[in-house]
Amino acid sequence: MITKLEQLVSEAKSVGKQKLSVACPYDSHTLLAVERARSQGFVDVVLNGDARKISAVAAQYGICLSNYEIFDIASDDAALETATRKVSVGEASILMKGLISSEKYLKAVINRTTGLLQLGSTISHVGVLENPNLNRLLIFGDSAVLPNPDLQQKINILNSLVKMARILGNNNPKVAIIAATELISNAITAGQDAAIISKMSERGQLDCIADGPLGLDVAIDVEAADIKSVKGSIHGDADCLIFPNIEAGNAFYKANTKIANSTLASVLSGTKAPVVITSRADSILSKYYSILLAIVCKK
Repeated sequence: MITKLEQLVSEAKSVGKQKLSVACPYDSHTLLAVERARSQGFVDVVLNGDARKISAVAAQYGICLSNYEIFDIASDDAALETATRKVSVGEASILMKGLISSEKYLKAVINRTTGLLQLGSTISHVGVLENPNLNRLLIFGDSAVLPNPDLQQKINILNSLVKMARILGNNNPKVAIIAATELISNAITAGQDAAIISKMSERGQLDCIADGPLGLDVAIDVEAADIKSVKGSIHGDADCLIFPNIEAGNAFYKANTKIANSTLASVLSGTKAPVVITSRADSILSKYYSILLAIVCKK
């Protein structure tokens, strides 16, 4: 089972080289992450965007663009559409965004003509977080796509997290449905949804162990669960976290990466091909591991 993001290196090698289509790679973090993956033999790369902007960043950081295929497109929207279409028609196998907003990126991904929406699926964000204080990876969602997921969408998120856990070698993941309190109240919808999902798990309707509502502390820390006398199937040992809304998930991931020295790899679920999705401000290492995670998802 993969417990460190570094282990993605050997897993990605076993999959084989992929073709990566990058939209608007105008920032050093994206280009350096892509160059690292390319130079190590994980990907061939096509860069879609304004060639002058790409060349300026590449020159600043000593990246030789003769190793890349470049489509010179001045408009960001057109570059994003082109990058996405290449994956949609099979000219590339993985999509990645550069210096462009997640809102525009997601709009291109779900475009019915040139996008990557898988019919009948819910697109959501799947994050894989390595925190130096934990002995395992935390798989979580959604922090980037669904603002206020309803009950069915949370079940879809759960299925996506469980699928990712199994890709990473955990065949029986524990999923915590996060809320502000373990108490079930009419005033807190997240707690009600969590209780329903927990009961579904108890009755064998879900292909995993799920429990909630749980506060974040008792979901990931055994001592907190002991002190608060919160019993159940998770008891501080969650592998996966479902957040009640995008604000909670987004704050969790950015607090971890910017304050707690954590590293994140993330992709989208519910797409026809792997889609790397990172924040424009994410580190080079996070973007690099996200590329490798997308490759591993091709297994």
